[in-house]
Amino acid sequence: MSNHPAVRATEVEVLHDRVVRVRFDDGATVERDLSPLLTGPVFEQIRADDSAFCQVEVDPPFGVIAWPNGVDIDAELLRYDDLWGQAIALARPA
Repeated sequence: MSNHPAVRATEVEVLHDRVVRVRFDDGATVERDLSPLLTGPVFEQIRADDSAFCQVEVDPPFGVIAWPNGVDIDAELLRYDDLWGQAIALARPA
């Protein structure tokens, strides 16, 4: 479990490739390359198709970034560097 305060994504912008800029309700902004997390069949279209990836938006009720197919990425994971680092380490094969 995390000791970080809960945050909600308020804005997401695709910068290039699979890199996004995310703003949060605590005022922070981060840029993240999502490509290491886009694994498995649920992310197949998002990973392979630029236009599908660019459909990412903030899901207001939950404060996460999400795509029309229902896939989302948690705001805390995106916001906090230590959580992001852990997620990337888990996503990469040993």
